[in-house]
Amino acid sequence: MYTLPHPLLLRNADEDDAAFARALYASTRDDLRALPLPPAMVDNLIAMQQQAHEQGRQSAFPDAEVLILEHAGEPAGRIVFDTAGAHWRLVDLALLPAQRGRGLAHTALLALQQRAELRGASIGLSVMRTNAIALALYQRTGFAIVDSDELRHEMRWQPA
Repeated sequence: MYTLPHPLLLRNADEDDAAFARALYASTRDDLRALPLPPAMVDNLIAMQQQAHEQGRQSAFPDAEVLILEHAGEPAGRIVFDTAGAHWRLVDLALLPAQRGRGLAHTALLALQQRAELRGASIGLSVMRTNAIALALYQRTGFAIVDSDELRHEMRWQPA
């Protein structure tokens, strides 16, 4: 269980969250919305990309927890977190645009770290080098860069 201050809640995702998951994924794909294509074609492309993304995640992390972050009873974001072994993996963290910059992701990460620390587990993640906001968030919550390539930083948090 995750301990978050009211009005935040982390809960397991279920079938009723499918529409939210679609809207959330679409909100993260401004790159596709910028393509010079008709809106219906962009929507179809986003749907196909989401399906491929989910299939890839399920294949790579079949036992990952899919959590919905709620704020005041409304879905605000989604966290995909694999807790297998002593090296956990933050697979995905996304918030709706209106919920970004309010400290929700920071608070949720601290709750994940608290749970990992109780189990003696580290947490790893990968972040795009161009995602300065996410990189700053992870650094503020104690993640350090342990490896990089031309596209991504691999980061790790170790319990105290």
